[in-house]
Amino acid sequence: MSDRERRLGLNEALFREVNEKLRAVNEAFAPITDTFDVICECGHTTCDERLSISPDAYEKVRADPVLFIIVRGHEIPDVEDVVRETDTYAVVRKHPGDPALVAITTDPRS
Repeated sequence: MSDRERRLGLNEALFREVNEKLRAVNEAFAPITDTFDVICECGHTTCDERLSISPDAYEKVRADPVLFIIVRGHEIPDVEDVVRETDTYAVVRKHPGDPALVAITTDPRS
């Protein structure tokens, strides 16, 4: 695994973990707003954008440790593929091998 791939994976894992910690706050407001606000989980180190996602969609992404929620256009094609897009966000799947391994081993739900 290259240093770049490892750095990207760890950055994405960090934001996934932050979003998991925000889940309790989001769950308190979801009945009112019907959305969660999360931080973009892309690998770009300078990104701090937020996006909205429904609680059900969030849980579907979290069910697979190689999936991440990002702002549309933030994908990094050499380590992930876009598997779903909405008007406000995209879901990416890490490529098999090292990118997926980092995602799986850093999954806070595992």
